[in-house]
Amino acid sequence: MSTASPSRKTPLRAAVGDTVVYAGHGVGLVVAHEQKRVGDMERDCVVVDLADGLRITLPLQEAAERLRAVAGKREVEDVRTTLSSPASERDEPWTKRIKESKAKLAAGRATDLAEIVRDGNRLERTAGGARLSDGERRIYLQARTLLVRELCAARRVNEDEAETWIEAQLALPDESGD
Repeated sequence: MSTASPSRKTPLRAAVGDTVVYAGHGVGLVVAHEQKRVGDMERDCVVVDLADGLRITLPLQEAAERLRAVAGKREVEDVRTTLSSPASERDEPWTKRIKESKAKLAAGRATDLAEIVRDGNRLERTAGGARLSDGERRIYLQARTLLVRELCAARRVNEDEAETWIEAQLALPDESGD
């Protein structure tokens, strides 16, 4: 798959058998390229089986905007840095936090998922302190699942190993000096 940013509208080069990430839904496998009739037009489409059992068919232009390559080494390092950095301040109204988290979840970037996981994890483990609202907790758990699946594909590990890696990063002190 092309490493160019999806916003550049470059042609998608996802071959059958390639692993891709569909923002908001996670890791999937390109299983076919097909011609589909939409209205009175034939369109080239990409068919992707997602990890949660969902199969999607996207026209190539839409696929170029919504699909991206699995995180590479540099992005995995950015995820590590994000997970080990201090959690964001929690002084905004919960409605604003949920809106921002939903936007990050929909964008589906690994570092955005890591931010949601980092902040949610710290609040989940706070003894006697502020806790996540039910809505925030659902977003946190969904982001964690998507991040685990992407790390499995990126690092070629199983889910338990990805979870262990995430936990290890969350336990690290921030090394950036911030």
